[in-house]
Amino acid sequence: MTSRKGDAPMSDILSGFMNIWEVESHFKCPVIGAMLSVEKHRSILVKCGYDVKKMKPYEYHQVIMSKVADKNNVSVKVNNFIRAQARTRMVQIADFTDDQVRVLWKRELEAGNVGPMMYAIISREDTGVELLSDIQGEVHMLAHANMTGIFDVRKKLLAMEEALGNAKRKLVLKTEEIKHRAQAGKISTRQISLLEQENQKLKNRISAMEAQVRPPLFDSAAETLSSLEKDLKAGKQALRVMEREKRSLQIELFSTRSENELLKKEMQTLVDALRPFEAPPCAETGQCPEESCPRYRLCARRVFMVGGMTKMKSFYKDIIEKAGGEFDYHDGYMKNSSVNMDARVRRCDMVLCPVNCNSHNACLMVKKLCYRHNKPLKILSSASLSAVTQAVFDTEIPSDIS
Repeated sequence: MTSRKGDAPMSDILSGFMNIWEVESHFKCPVIGAMLSVEKHRSILVKCGYDVKKMKPYEYHQVIMSKVADKNNVSVKVNNFIRAQARTRMVQIADFTDDQVRVLWKRELEAGNVGPMMYAIISREDTGVELLSDIQGEVHMLAHANMTGIFDVRKKLLAMEEALGNAKRKLVLKTEEIKHRAQAGKISTRQISLLEQENQKLKNRISAMEAQVRPPLFDSAAETLSSLEKDLKAGKQALRVMEREKRSLQIELFSTRSENELLKKEMQTLVDALRPFEAPPCAETGQCPEESCPRYRLCARRVFMVGGMTKMKSFYKDIIEKAGGEFDYHDGYMKNSSVNMDARVRRCDMVLCPVNCNSHNACLMVKKLCYRHNKPLKILSSASLSAVTQAVFDTEIPSDIS
């Protein structure tokens, strides 16, 4: 099966979107609340073996929210339903820029079609942080607007019910008055006719008011309002959680920016220090004049680094290559990535292994392989750029292959 996006298979397009358990936690409640009706909550729980007879609507939602943190039978059913509802939007925005997505989101938001479009945007893996932040804020404000609407409807219902009660009391009094006068024989036939006409008008007015108070839209109004109030309470709690997470992200962002500034300064210092190594390549003959060559330290040597800070990989690479060496890198995470470790160790001339940013298994494996293939191994206490530079250019740092 192929999509309209050229000849790309549908599965390839949809693979660029996260499942519900992979989505940021502060988006899960708004998406599920917008896309799953109370009846759909109940249906999913019944299919997963839950006894819902004694559960209230807000408890359906609580159970489902507790399950979508990871992959299980409940979250899979929720995920399948949501993705089926949002599939068209997911395919539509797969190749869109954030600006194009923003235009489409505004149009769908104004039309009230929030759920599928919101899921498509927040589950797309390459959606920008700014757009996600705007979506979160707009959904937050939409929740406040809905809360105001609910209270307005409730006030109108209470006012209409009060008016209806007054009219019913008047009808009872008039009916009793007619009966009393008829029994006492103090009322004429014409008066009775007029009172009956007035009585009928009151009945008609009551019928009209009852139709307004309980139209199809407001059937079981009390139950609906109770359910909405519970959902509102859950929504407020979710918003408080989102605010806390937002503050945490802001702190993390500030910390990352500060760290990046320090890295930039350190990198500039190292680049200035490494400028003497920026010499042209050796002659085509491959004969290196040893000590007279400015790239003698690393010329044609392969340096294999295991571990360290992944986002600094390009800086590590720059240090090695500016000195004429070749750089190879492994992030130190051994799950599904240890198959070619042996070949990469055999191919290199030196192995660097920082212990502060590495897995225990990676350190043990590298040490074992360096011993097996007699490769120099330098264990670093830090993954900083200065530590890597010192390890590469300082021959006094001991190698450890014991």
